[in-house]
Amino acid sequence: MRRRKFAAAVMAAALMAAALAGCGDAGSSKAESKASGSTAESAAESAPAEESSEAEKQPETEEEWHLAMLKKSLCSMGDTTKLKEKIAKAENGEKVTMAYLGGSITEGISAGDELCYAKLSYEHFKSDHGKGDNVEYVNAGISGTPSKLGNMRLQRDVLCHEPDICFVEFAVNDGSDDEYQAAYESIVRDLIEKDCAVILLFSVTAEDYSAQDYMKKIGEYYGLPMISYCDALRYMFENGKMKWEDFSDDKSHPNVQGHAIVAEMIDYFFTQAASLEAKPVTVPAEPLSIMVQQGMELLENDGIKPESLGSWKEGTSTAHFTKGWTYEPGGNNEPLVFKFKGKFAHIVFKEVSAGKFGSLHVKITCDGKAYDEKDIKTKTKDGWGGPNTALLGMQVAEKEYTLEISMAEGSEDLNAEILALAHN
Repeated sequence: MRRRKFAAAVMAAALMAAALAGCGDAGSSKAESKASGSTAESAAESAPAEESSEAEKQPETEEEWHLAMLKKSLCSMGDTTKLKEKIAKAENGEKVTMAYLGGSITEGISAGDELCYAKLSYEHFKSDHGKGDNVEYVNAGISGTPSKLGNMRLQRDVLCHEPDICFVEFAVNDGSDDEYQAAYESIVRDLIEKDCAVILLFSVTAEDYSAQDYMKKIGEYYGLPMISYCDALRYMFENGKMKWEDFSDDKSHPNVQGHAIVAEMIDYFFTQAASLEAKPVTVPAEPLSIMVQQGMELLENDGIKPESLGSWKEGTSTAHFTKGWTYEPGGNNEPLVFKFKGKFAHIVFKEVSAGKFGSLHVKITCDGKAYDEKDIKTKTKDGWGGPNTALLGMQVAEKEYTLEISMAEGSEDLNAEILALAHN
């Protein structure tokens, strides 16, 4: 395929440049912690068994280094039973939907819709296993969004398409605290329970940041295939065979060549998965986190009607979130009021770093009893004009929430956008 040749040519150029600069000593990717006592340990292999005898051999030629990079990206084959079922389904001519859930890397920033890793790997799978147009494509990447928001929009952007295969990519957007881990695990569990073959993809930034450590623990616990271009790039960098600039034109997004390389890593995984015997594992009944929030529902203005619009109007201007509510300054700052039933409750709002945006004031009651009041800043130094989230309530059992949302004191003449509510 032309794309494979292109990726190989990029790698050859990088390797030649590294050779002229002098090669470093042999190295290995950074050690990652593993979940102890996982029911999926037998499936969490770092590479296919037949390749293990060559693990200690130092690559010599450009082709060997390229293959070593691909092998390094495959940090676990996991249980490929479900994936093999989906491959067989595609080869039988049945409809198969491939979904990609993530942030701006998945969306294709810096490469575009047609040259992003998601579209390229989809096209390869379709060419190898599809029959005509029976393999469908869903790109659910949204810039700047972590797994916390990914979990809230999972039903809207992914599950509604009934995916057969789903890649999950949030390693450079996530933090590593409990809320992120719970949200990420919630995504994994919901996808598995919907009979979807789940594949985890781990990214990295120029500053070597990645949240893949906790994600690997979750992947191992559930016996999932895991592809880490983070591990692969670290391996190549440590051995002087590539530079970050060979992969990216900024601090976090793969460039066109980088996306081609990531897609080739996915192609390599699919080739291995199709040829190797699956090692079934039992999906754990209990989650790792006690804060998992499965079954999240995103409520926009077509899914919930306020008890009162107050000083707000329907509609918002944020990309991918245009069905929210916008505050209209100049009135009496009357609250926007909602009622709904749920356990966990969240608000999604537009966050900016500049402009005339103020803080929200949210009064929360549960089953008619006062629960909390809080101010939420919508203008911060880290705001970029996209969505952010705030947790409003946590309940063990379902409760009736009432939310009264107005502008905080001192923000009455400023702007705000509520993009959605979410609950499970």
